Amino acid sequence: MKSSNENVAVVRRLYEARGNPEVIRQVLAPNVCWEVVPGFPHSDVYHGLSGVVDFFTRLSSDFEEWRTEPSEFFETADRVIAIGTYSARAKATGKSFQARFAHVWTLRDGLITRLQQCADTAQLAKALGKHFSKVQE
Repeated sequence: MKSSNENVAVVRRLYEARGNPEVIRQVLAPNVCWEVVPGFPHSDVYHGLSGVVDFFTRLSSDFEEWRTEPSEFFETADRVIAIGTYSARAKATGKSFQARFAHVWTLRDGLITRLQQCADTAQLAKALGKHFSKVQE
């Protein structure tokens, strides 16, 4: 098992990669589990590297200038928690947003095996022009 500081370095490397596929392949386990919170666009549980790519392909169809900016990291055993802010502009409406997030990363042998995501989904919904009175699928 890698030390906590090494685990934080792996997670930081993923954020700093900004979608670079080579770095993503280096830090994500082949069987990674990517859990996107209900209410977030394209929420689901994605499996494997192809699943993660599928999620980001879908997300990029709705938003442009996407940024994921972590501001704090906490570590314990095989988990790293990152707190930060998402920002982007919705393609459909042209509206920009900022939304807080918390990511819980699980690592094994220096690779990310799981993401558990929590986010202020209301901010994304507003940017997309979604109405809260309607049931979201």
